[in-house]
Amino acid sequence: MNAIELVPGGASGVVESATLVEWPLAAGSTVTMQADFGWDMAELGNVPVTARDLLRVVTAAYVADRVTRRSGQLLCRDLSIIVHLEDSSKWTQPALDTAVDLLHWLTGDTWRLQVVSAKKLKDRLAAPGTAVEAVSLLSGGLDSLCGALLQLGEPEGVLYLGHRDPSNAVRRAQSAVRQAIQQRRPTAEYQRLALRPLLKIKEATPRTRSLLFMALGVAAATGREAQRVTMPENGFTSINPPLEPSRGGPLTTRSTHPWTFHQFKQLLSELRLAHIAVTNPYGHMTKGELVAAALRPHDPDDATLAAATLSCAKPNAGRLKGGNANLNCGLCVACLVRRGAFVGGGREDQTTYLMDVLPEQSRQRFLDYRRHDIAAWCYAVEAGFDEYRVLASGMWPVGTDFDAVIDICNRGLKELRSVPRP
Repeated sequence: MNAIELVPGGASGVVESATLVEWPLAAGSTVTMQADFGWDMAELGNVPVTARDLLRVVTAAYVADRVTRRSGQLLCRDLSIIVHLEDSSKWTQPALDTAVDLLHWLTGDTWRLQVVSAKKLKDRLAAPGTAVEAVSLLSGGLDSLCGALLQLGEPEGVLYLGHRDPSNAVRRAQSAVRQAIQQRRPTAEYQRLALRPLLKIKEATPRTRSLLFMALGVAAATGREAQRVTMPENGFTSINPPLEPSRGGPLTTRSTHPWTFHQFKQLLSELRLAHIAVTNPYGHMTKGELVAAALRPHDPDDATLAAATLSCAKPNAGRLKGGNANLNCGLCVACLVRRGAFVGGGREDQTTYLMDVLPEQSRQRFLDYRRHDIAAWCYAVEAGFDEYRVLASGMWPVGTDFDAVIDICNRGLKELRSVPRP
């Protein structure tokens, strides 16, 4: 079992065998963790204790996810987190069970969650901040850009929030989006916050990152008196239907699946944070439909900005000779959906894809790297989706319109069919 224990800086752990991770008391770093806000989260405003404790629990899970290798032979890991909280009494058994269920749903792993009382510390003075109406999460991806552009048409009062990722590609994409937002609305407020372990990273694609983003959004929202957090994602990607029979379960990303939002809403309710709504306003759209709604036709600025975003889920091909890890690869499933979105949305795709710039000797190895993605894509566009397999691939909130689920999957598949084969 791999155990992580999260404590405030300078505190001792209670589980001798666990790896101790110390959250800095103020913005900065300890030996094991970097954060742009301290343990009391004063930099985010007057964040209530319950929201702070929620972010601590999710951060511990994110750390465990990142520092524990997923074996190629053993997809399911056994993970344990011990989290020191200011008010552990709020974490009743139902709340603990919901958190563990949500983590299992997202990662496919077995989780154990233990909460203990943290040592008493005096809170610092909360940083002053203007109240906002909503927090919009910005990942640096195409969908989050589209969501931000659409929200620029709304009245003032949106805080755009990004998670500072160590990846150069993500940082560059987030910076491009930030500059564009602030050029179009100089009063727009954007924060990009670091929160990451400084231990050896063993998992390059953590499946808890979206949950960390949600919890960070809740903390930021409560610190600025907002009651709405938006996490923009197209509905096809959110549902993430299995493209072939062998894909599903722990092989399927569920970052923004409807069940993820449902479970997170349940957790907020159990923690008495039900007044904060975390939603995906674009779950009824395909990626192409979202692109068409947000990007102006024949607009060179929008085309350039969209090209700067990052959708790629597999940066490994950047290590090939002539490769560039800062580029979208063009042939992972996420990139295929991106390419289809520009065609389906009727917008110019100015993205430089790695597949188009690799020298020939590296291109063949690249195609071999992506053979499973290509095979799944080809299977789906030829065979279509089996409705039962789509619906059986995950859990669904009560009242889900399954006809709408199948319809958006078929519309997304139509966009995928528009992508030329390599």
